[in-house]
Amino acid sequence: MCTIPNFAFGKVANRSVIQVFFPHMVGQYETRAIPVRDLEVIYDRCLRPLVCKHMQNMASHWPPSYSAAISLYCDKRGLIHEGSLDVPAHILDIFGQEYLQSLAALRPYFRDAYFVHEFRGWKASSVHDPGDALDRQLALDKFTDVLCMDKVDVQHWYIDVGLEFGHDNHVVTWRATSHETLLAHCLPSVDQDDIDSIVNRTTFHVDHMMHLKDLTGFRYAPGIKGRTDGVHYVQAYTTEKTTSYQLHEGLFTPLDPNSLLTTDNLKDLLGKVEEMSKIIFDCTADGDEFRKAQEGCACLEVRVAFSKALTALTTIPHNILHYCIVPLHAKSWWYVSTPQHLVMGKPDSMHELTQLTQVVQVVSSCCRAHGH
Repeated sequence: MCTIPNFAFGKVANRSVIQVFFPHMVGQYETRAIPVRDLEVIYDRCLRPLVCKHMQNMASHWPPSYSAAISLYCDKRGLIHEGSLDVPAHILDIFGQEYLQSLAALRPYFRDAYFVHEFRGWKASSVHDPGDALDRQLALDKFTDVLCMDKVDVQHWYIDVGLEFGHDNHVVTWRATSHETLLAHCLPSVDQDDIDSIVNRTTFHVDHMMHLKDLTGFRYAPGIKGRTDGVHYVQAYTTEKTTSYQLHEGLFTPLDPNSLLTTDNLKDLLGKVEEMSKIIFDCTADGDEFRKAQEGCACLEVRVAFSKALTALTTIPHNILHYCIVPLHAKSWWYVSTPQHLVMGKPDSMHELTQLTQVVQVVSSCCRAHGH
């Protein structure tokens, strides 16, 4: 779906986004970004007329045109600061239907547009005991309390269900040789021979931690192989990535080779590396008696149809868990992540660094000894 041109239509509560997708616009332009001239037509000849029709006096709160809205919400640097304009719940059904009908009449490539509802960042709001059926139901009810569930087709809505494993004062990671074991647990209907071959395919994406080949997560979309188990996506990762994970362009945005081509670019690159290093070193909580080192949890997630939300990935056998996860001392982990020039001259830091180097060597040996 990420290749289909779309834009955000609105939101529900604080963390859900309603997007409009235009399947007939695929290949219409060089990029999947929708041109300003199309956005202008959509607002001026579709959205605002519907607002005036169904919301009457409330329409006076909406900008009179697309160009007026851009001028209103853009700052001097060209960044958009969105306003908040509500569509009353009791007219959403008819409003949504007429919106799509009006789009189809505007341009041939606007036909067959559809809404996609996406909830993001709700993990903390749905924490529960996976072994307790009542607790699972209560967490799901809380998660969906902003939705009219009687209008939701649970076979065509999808939800990510996950298990998270943590240990106090540790960064918990995934053993690279455990990928087949985790896949077999999440896709029990797939033959082991198929599981073993999947991990060697280009569609199986491995995410290395600190460039260590023995500690890695993964991402995989099983396609038809997941049909029997109802699984559309599987991923294993570690939450220590939240220190540098950005959805927007920022300090941790991947750099391209142009960063090395000129002296000015190189100076800028070195400055960014220095700033990133300080942030990573801050995770050690070195010299701060009121903080402890940043921890990390190992997460295993599957994406399933909403109808399977209460039964998917409710447990994982202890013998599998014991083999698959590797807990490492958090302070030591972040010392290894930090460039050594920032820890030189700190005896405790260098001791931690030596300790974790030994631990990683032991882990590597264990991974090779127990490899499939």
